[in-house]
Amino acid sequence: MVTIKDKYLKILSCLVILVLGMSLIPVASASSIPSIPNAFEGKLITGDADAPAGTIISAYIDSELAGSNTIDEAGEYQLLVSGTEEDNGKQIIFKLGLVESEPVSVTYQQGATPVKGLDLTFEGDFVSPVIENCFASPVYILNDGKDYSAIRAKVSDDLSGVLSVTIDLTPIGGEVVPLTLEDGGIYTCNVGSTQAGMFKLALTATDYFGNTVTDEDSILITVVSEDELTTRYGGADKSFSAEEINNIVNNNEISSRSKYAILDIYFADGWDRI
Repeated sequence: MVTIKDKYLKILSCLVILVLGMSLIPVASASSIPSIPNAFEGKLITGDADAPAGTIISAYIDSELAGSNTIDEAGEYQLLVSGTEEDNGKQIIFKLGLVESEPVSVTYQQGATPVKGLDLTFEGDFVSPVIENCFASPVYILNDGKDYSAIRAKVSDDLSGVLSVTIDLTPIGGEVVPLTLEDGGIYTCNVGSTQAGMFKLALTATDYFGNTVTDEDSILITVVSEDELTTRYGGADKSFSAEEINNIVNNNEISSRSKYAILDIYFADGWDRI
């Protein structure tokens, strides 16, 4: 039989367990609470015109990126600037590319009320360079580390000039590397790889005002291992006919080293096949 005393003891035990459990829950310290970004919005003017949609506006505190956003509506921007308590009172610098806005007196204040009507004006070149064409030739190369495809790109910038043209080789185990300027605004570099596969390589052009443009689709190379040559070029029977060899030799998309390797396979049974 459960007595009233037993009931009170049971209730008391539950309360003790509840209190002990609550004491084990960590309390977030004030330093772990994230700061609330400063919010700004207003008109965005470049020269005498509204900045076009797609323009990227950035904010910096002590030369460190503190916020960035792409505008959706021409001539109108919204931007969140994130800082720390140590940044209170420090000046915020707004930029389009490498160009700072005309002077505005704005400092970072943690938890400040959103600022509306902060119009920003920029003077300079905000037109991206033009990648007139870019391609890889040959398209098919061997993965022997010696074969390569020549990258060529025609890039122009009539307002401020081209600062650099780079290609991202990370898909084939490399890094971002610059192309070399030749006559006529042609930029070139040679690309090889020991990794077999099909790869798209992004090419980026930057002008002296920091405007950039990237082509992610035009440069495509296929790196082929020697044991794939018969399967890839030998047809359904996985062997080479004289007609197939003739087509391969005259195919400018296939590298010379690949052709020599294919010919070695073709003549492996003897030179009487000539």
